[in-house]
Amino acid sequence: MLEPALGRLLPNFFRHFPTVFAEREQLEARHGNDGALAWSLFRLNWLVLTVLLAVFDLCLMMTDFRIQSLGYLVVLGVAAIYGVTGHLNAQSAHRAQPRLFSFLIGLAQVILGMSILTSLTYIATAANLPLQDANLLAIDRALGFDFRQYLKFADSSTWLIVVLAFCYRSIFWQIFLVLIGLPLAGYCRRTAEFVLALMLALVMTCCITMIVPAIGVYQILGLVPSDHLNIIPDAYYDTAREMPLIRAGELRLLDVSHLVGVVTFPSFHAASAILYAWALWPWR
Repeated sequence: MLEPALGRLLPNFFRHFPTVFAEREQLEARHGNDGALAWSLFRLNWLVLTVLLAVFDLCLMMTDFRIQSLGYLVVLGVAAIYGVTGHLNAQSAHRAQPRLFSFLIGLAQVILGMSILTSLTYIATAANLPLQDANLLAIDRALGFDFRQYLKFADSSTWLIVVLAFCYRSIFWQIFLVLIGLPLAGYCRRTAEFVLALMLALVMTCCITMIVPAIGVYQILGLVPSDHLNIIPDAYYDTAREMPLIRAGELRLLDVSHLVGVVTFPSFHAASAILYAWALWPWR
């Protein structure tokens, strides 16, 4: 019985290959090789986003977290506008522009992906595993990294504070500039690869921060504002305010417009810097 079944199944399976190759040829004819590869990667990105959205929905069903619907509907609507516009441009037989649809779809996927994954960091934090600040500090010291000395040096240099603060706060602007710059320069496939890498980095960050939760070195060292008169660590203050509430079960309403960074380790800013350098490497 197995052989006749395979005999019927295999021809049906291989019958789809000419269609796949024909679609591939049409894409290359319409967008060029780089544009066709970009389109394939963007489709993969949508699949990844679908899985992430399903995980987010599952977490909401299995926990006591709830969402402020309006904010997420706005995010979904904005992402849909960019995504659908990019999709229509890519499918157009006469007006398809790989640079345009790469920017639009890439922007849609980043908006949706970062909203979902930032929300998931809150749910991951609620796992309430033991804080690892002391262990992380011990590792720093073992490596010869003295945070107090670095803080003292930075606090004494006003120009350095301005530069570092600008760079730290520009993380989202840098993502936007990469999404504009790569397609304009003709690196459409690189744009899709960057979006995928960004989402995977956020997934890894979310998983690691659940296992290695930390509030920040300021707390474990007992630092107070008088120890750094010129530095205002807003990111640390956000984490120090939100994380205890999440871990205690007191913060369970997710409003996408008011989410802050609750990830101390690993540093997504450091990961982003590496991703930006890698994404823009073709311009070297």
